[in-house]
Amino acid sequence: MRYTFLLKRFLSFLVLVSLCVSVTEGLIFFSSMMARSPLTGLENQIIDLAFQVRKKNNLLKQYTTDDIVIIDIDDASIEALGRPQLWPRSFDAAAIYHVNSGEPLAIGIDYLYTERDALPEVYTQMLEARGVENASEILHSLSSDDSLAQVIFESKKVYLGLYDDDAKYDIMMDTNDLGYLRMIMGTLDSTLLYPMLSHPVLPIPEFSATAKAVGTISMPTTQDGTVRQYHLLHEIPLDFGVPMYIANFPLYMAIDALGIVEDSVILEKSRLTLNEAINIPLSSDATFRINWPGNEESIRYISFHKVVDGRIPSEFFKDKFVFFGTSASGMQDLKTVPSKSSKMPGVEIHAIAFLNIMNNAFLKDYNQQESRPWLILASFFLCLLFLTLKPIFGFITSLLLVFGELFFYVLYLMPEFNLIIPIVSFMLLTLLSYILSSLYIYFIRERSSRRLKYAFGTYVSPEVVEQITKDASRLQLGGEKKELTVLFSDIRGFTSYSEKLDPQEIVAMLNDYLSRMSNVILHHRGTIDKFIGDAIMAIFGAPIFQKDHATRACYVALEMIEELEEFNRIQKEKNGEPLSIGIGINTGDMTVGNIGSAKRFDYTVIGDAVNLGSRLESLTKFFGVNVLVSQRTKDAVLSDRFIFRELSSVVVKGKAKPVVIFELMDRFENRENHRSFIEEWNLGLTAYKEKRFIDAGKHFEQCHEWRENDVATGYYIGRIAHCIMDPKEWSDVIVLDKK
Repeated sequence: MRYTFLLKRFLSFLVLVSLCVSVTEGLIFFSSMMARSPLTGLENQIIDLAFQVRKKNNLLKQYTTDDIVIIDIDDASIEALGRPQLWPRSFDAAAIYHVNSGEPLAIGIDYLYTERDALPEVYTQMLEARGVENASEILHSLSSDDSLAQVIFESKKVYLGLYDDDAKYDIMMDTNDLGYLRMIMGTLDSTLLYPMLSHPVLPIPEFSATAKAVGTISMPTTQDGTVRQYHLLHEIPLDFGVPMYIANFPLYMAIDALGIVEDSVILEKSRLTLNEAINIPLSSDATFRINWPGNEESIRYISFHKVVDGRIPSEFFKDKFVFFGTSASGMQDLKTVPSKSSKMPGVEIHAIAFLNIMNNAFLKDYNQQESRPWLILASFFLCLLFLTLKPIFGFITSLLLVFGELFFYVLYLMPEFNLIIPIVSFMLLTLLSYILSSLYIYFIRERSSRRLKYAFGTYVSPEVVEQITKDASRLQLGGEKKELTVLFSDIRGFTSYSEKLDPQEIVAMLNDYLSRMSNVILHHRGTIDKFIGDAIMAIFGAPIFQKDHATRACYVALEMIEELEEFNRIQKEKNGEPLSIGIGINTGDMTVGNIGSAKRFDYTVIGDAVNLGSRLESLTKFFGVNVLVSQRTKDAVLSDRFIFRELSSVVVKGKAKPVVIFELMDRFENRENHRSFIEEWNLGLTAYKEKRFIDAGKHFEQCHEWRENDVATGYYIGRIAHCIMDPKEWSDVIVLDKK
């Protein structure tokens, strides 16, 4: 029965765990369906914070930020050279030539050459109107496209960009442009639904034909305008039998730097494999989350005009990856990024994505589904924790855990392990686990606790009730066999005593008496089994295990006698008659549990050991003592706690085997008050057992002189007299045929 209850409790706990996980994922799902998901936004902010506090990216090892140089069209270059829209291409040619002469590994250009370096036709008309002959030839001679094309051709290290003109989505792509593109072949996997280019616009043919590669430069932002993902592939809007993809230009730079051929690149749904060492994780939109450098790592910027003027030694660029871009505020290429409070030029984002690829420095990005086993495991331990804590401590603990999870992730987990997890899900799960566990305690467990407290509150101490409420299985119908100690007490002659009082006085007196005795039992964490009129039955060692149950029962018996003295003193002041009680204690194997019907049962003990305890209480009248205990109880008590006097071996009604019984006289610390009497008694009892009746009589006579009213001494003096007259009368066992 107990195992059935524990199974039900465990199953309800599993339901609680499942509910916590389900509610958490449900809230995450509904949040993601919103136009601006608040939970996703919070998670992005936490991950951004982790990037901002990180000092170094431990994955940027083989290639670092020192291997990258950015040639920057900054505000100083515009001031020195004028508006970029009016710059001749000879500026670019000069800059690229100077850099290339230093033998860099690659040169990536993050601006477009989709239009020719020529003045509009209106300038021809203006010159002709002023009488300038050959105006068209003059303006054509001002173009420097040829010089830039020549530099790109000779370098064989320049990578250019294209852009997607989505306004021309209904216009077919010029198939002549395909010859300038290095495409990555996909598979006929219908699950690959990467974004498709609407109408790619390439650099002018002279540049496209001479460049090392032409790639896209797209850079998506999230709803808050922050760049967190890097767009790697776009599908070409033409039917080649199998899908073909164009990459962002840094991927081509990486492929060439690593010596990889496009045909060997393997594209799967969630991964782009360049070689055995480089595996790029891709999301459903062909992006990967950028792994930003730490705040102690930075890429060097050099002003464009300094390179054009030759003020930077070309040797500086040796074995460097050089990117051309712009940070000028008027060029509108500044992006909001997670790793910095200020905006970052788009060219630097391309450079960082390139470093990610070259170092295989990708974040381990676990989505909600992949994190579900960890959520379940966390919920298991969280619910277990909150079910053991009081609500106020649970609330404080939940807040500490939420902030602890936040700081642990931001300061350690993400920076050290480059791990992206749905941290908000874990924080939300912590709060929900506390809330749902508290509701579970209030509506489920507290209901059982209240039921238990109602059942046991008047029978056991508050401390024991508190422990019982932690295990409601004890209210299940059924029992188990245990070694326990049972105590019976009864008021002697209560029937004749009660005849002298009216019913109200009897009830008041009895309530006072039972309350005093109950307090003694509960103080030692005993369990009051039942009141039988003026009698009390108590259990020690159940329902809460107590190793020292026999010792507790003996202490209770002595304190009940002391409490009775105080009760009688008050009775005397009221002109009432004093009471006397007898107490029997036995230790043994008993069946304990809730016994009765399914609708009405009592927590009690049954068995021969219980019956013997009741017989011992009756025997106190025979021997004229207050407390009798069995041999097993005496052996079970902790040593040096009590003073016992062996009385005899008895055979009680219904039993054939004799039981040695003892009087519980006092606490051990009072031994000097009883030493002489006990020594003389033991000598007399030993002599009696050895049939040395004369010697036994002398010892018992001495005991009688010391304690004239001791009934047990009188009993043995009488027995010795009979045995002297007729030795056949001797027996060391007392047989009782009455209860």
